[in-house]
Amino acid sequence: MRSKNKVRLILFIYILSSTFVFADSSENNILIKNQLYNFTTIKNNTDMAIDWELKGSMLTKYMNNITLIEKPFLNIYRTESTIDIKSDTAIDPLGNMEEIYLKDNVFINREYPLTDISMKIYTSYAIFYVSKNLFETDRDVTIITSDSTTTGSGLSANMDTGIIRILSNAKRIIRENDKSRIIEGNQMIYDANDEKWIVKDIAANDLKKIITKKVTTTFNIE
Repeated sequence: MRSKNKVRLILFIYILSSTFVFADSSENNILIKNQLYNFTTIKNNTDMAIDWELKGSMLTKYMNNITLIEKPFLNIYRTESTIDIKSDTAIDPLGNMEEIYLKDNVFINREYPLTDISMKIYTSYAIFYVSKNLFETDRDVTIITSDSTTTGSGLSANMDTGIIRILSNAKRIIRENDKSRIIEGNQMIYDANDEKWIVKDIAANDLKKIITKKVTTTFNIE
């Protein structure tokens, strides 16, 4: 009798477990609204010129409108410059391309075709506000220009105005005539339009805290 009861108990546990896995899988399927593979999305401005173009290996949109993008590649077109943005993944919490969380191997490249001025930014993740053309992060960053490499912690970069702020622990290595010199400060501000840097003694810790709070309260990107 005990053997039969044991078999029944094992069978009941197996059925219960299978039912739970099936229900969980079904629920996950319901959450997904649609998926696109190797997609391209283009947004035109009021003059019907291309404002931005987004490509990726996969786009998954959920019923709550959260959108996950694998291998995103975003091109932003401006009259005076072009901006290329890459990362391993991107998350759009509202699904309206207003706020995008770029995660892992984030690369931002801004070029001025008429002047051959370029600026490359590397970081682990960044929040990109599409309508403002603004990047922010509280993580370590590296900025490379034609004559310098600058590192620091935290970044606020307005690509429309060309004003780039490294929020703390800034260090710039300048290359001139096969020689290099180092400038350090608690904060640095770079004007990409005329390639000039300003060094400040006080770190922008308040702005850095706001960026950190934005990440942790709006979307858990870890």
